[in-house]
Amino acid sequence: MKTKIFKILILTALFLLPLAAVRAADTKTGNSVYVAKDEIVSGNLYAAGGTITVDGTVSGDLIAAAQIINVNGRVEGDIIAAAQTIIINGEVGGNVRIAGNSLTLNGKVSRNVNAFGANIVFGADSRIGWDAYFAGANAEVRGTIDGGLSGQAGQVLVSGKIGKDLNLKLGKGGVNKQLTITPEAIINGDVIYASQNPANISDQANIAGKTQRNASSAENSNTLLSWIWKKLFTIFSALTVGLVLIFIGKNITTKILDQMEESPLKILVPGLIIMFVLPPIALILLFTIIGIPLALLIVVWWLMATYLAKIFTAILVGRLIINNIFKKNDWPLIYSLILGVIVCWLIFAIPFAGWLLALIAVWIGLGGIWSYVSSQLGKIS
Repeated sequence: MKTKIFKILILTALFLLPLAAVRAADTKTGNSVYVAKDEIVSGNLYAAGGTITVDGTVSGDLIAAAQIINVNGRVEGDIIAAAQTIIINGEVGGNVRIAGNSLTLNGKVSRNVNAFGANIVFGADSRIGWDAYFAGANAEVRGTIDGGLSGQAGQVLVSGKIGKDLNLKLGKGGVNKQLTITPEAIINGDVIYASQNPANISDQANIAGKTQRNASSAENSNTLLSWIWKKLFTIFSALTVGLVLIFIGKNITTKILDQMEESPLKILVPGLIIMFVLPPIALILLFTIIGIPLALLIVVWWLMATYLAKIFTAILVGRLIINNIFKKNDWPLIYSLILGVIVCWLIFAIPFAGWLLALIAVWIGLGGIWSYVSSQLGKIS
């Protein structure tokens, strides 16, 4: 349980750190954010959008959320980012903390790397000055890590150089769910791993310390890994959808949030009605041939609306927290999104009570959507 809580705190810190120094930063938003090769961003850069590309220099930290993030230039501070795809080819003077689906590191990082994703690759040209930690489905380590490497994944391939110990927890399953250490690998420490399957370690691999397999702890490790990855994926998915809401549909999102904030209890009742009334209506329509297309549309809209409703409520929670803590109401919605999603999704994960709180969040969000739609229909009529 302590380890689980520690992982939650790591993830929370990954996204909450930007709020500590947000005012001393350059903020760039839009479908495409680009820092040109000869451009120098003084201080921190906070960026959000569809695609973010940094070919120039950021003299402070890079805090980013997008669908695709490419860093080809230099970031003198830390990189803290969430995206579907993240590729770091340049140099990073501080730490790297990233979460996403596909994560690739080909450049040089002076300090630590923390990576959470489905597919994680430390390329042959990568170099990490301190330690590295990852959690995900598949991981490849082909570069150089001056410190130690630890993590949890379904399967891991190591063909690079590790300066200290290698400590891993592997997923369960078929023969591919294992640790593979190739002939090119150099490990200047111990190799300790928890797995139901023996590692595939080449006799030509250079391992300075002992090799130890802990098969008895593999099952518990897999359960923890599955739990962590599920939470990471749900939070990442909500952040990705939320980015679409606050950048592509910013005006509508702001109006919905304003109405939700004005009377959250008042809109809760219509949200409850929408959630429980629409499915029976769709079911009735399915029994009539002419009503089948309409029933399918209702089901699709209901599924989308219930998911978006939680995100709207999360953004509202984030905005209320920021407004009350920092006493300002002019912060970009991205900060409310990041803070709100993390806080709400962790609350929703609370045993026994979490599902009820998630249900209330859906009701409030649906009520906000209905309130906005009703107001627009009233203007038309």
